[in-house]
Amino acid sequence: MPGPSSNKAPSFNGETSELLEFFDYFEDLADACSLTDDDKCKFILRYVDTTSKRFWVSLPGYASKDFPLFKKNILAQYPGAEKGIRYAIRDLERVVISHSDSDVSTETELLQYYRQFRPIAVWLVTNGKISERDRDRYFWQGLPMAARRAIDRRLELKTADYNRNEPTNFEKVLEAGRFVFSDEAFDAEFNDPIATRLKSIREGRQGASSASLPVDRRSPWDSDDEEGRKDAPREVRTKTVRFDQQKQKSTIDEVEELARKMHSLDITDVAYSGCY
Repeated sequence: MPGPSSNKAPSFNGETSELLEFFDYFEDLADACSLTDDDKCKFILRYVDTTSKRFWVSLPGYASKDFPLFKKNILAQYPGAEKGIRYAIRDLERVVISHSDSDVSTETELLQYYRQFRPIAVWLVTNGKISERDRDRYFWQGLPMAARRAIDRRLELKTADYNRNEPTNFEKVLEAGRFVFSDEAFDAEFNDPIATRLKSIREGRQGASSASLPVDRRSPWDSDDEEGRKDAPREVRTKTVRFDQQKQKSTIDEVEELARKMHSLDITDVAYSGCY
């Protein structure tokens, strides 16, 4: 038998709904190891918590090493344990809501929803918690709207007695959905190397187009937004001016000569006003 800390060992943590499954797993291992009833009574205590162990050894069947009686008395202390795992309607609703808000566009995603939905729905129907009609309605509501429309078209084409006023059996909905979203379809992007290559080319071109767009180099003062003009940093531009040395020199000479002429004239002289 595996040790209590082994990942292959059965374990019971006090959860009533898991007790029957714990016994089934333990008995399979015990039979494979050819354990006697005496051995089973002793070994099973290795795989439960201390509180459960102290309680179980006080029950009829342990002292006498009668394993079937011991098991019967243990199960009797946990109401509902003989039914195994139990579900509530809220467990089904939780699965339905989580998937209705997600994207179901591939066969794999549809099957993930189905695998979570089915065990809960089957248990609820078997134990009279919901009707088969309610089960089918719940499954349909768990599909996103786009998936519903696609599956609905398929059902209308392939089901002779299709009735929009009644929910379709959830197994038939699954069958139609697997056809619509088949992962083996030739045009499934992840299954078609040509589609994958074309997609990468389109994405590359879009990236190149974005990189080649002209950059807006307008001054912030060209903006029609008054607040934008106030807050935008001012751009200061400088300009270097180089004067021609020869031209600059002749201009100075002319000014000096003109000043000398004015100095030699009287202010009342007509020539003075002309020079001025």
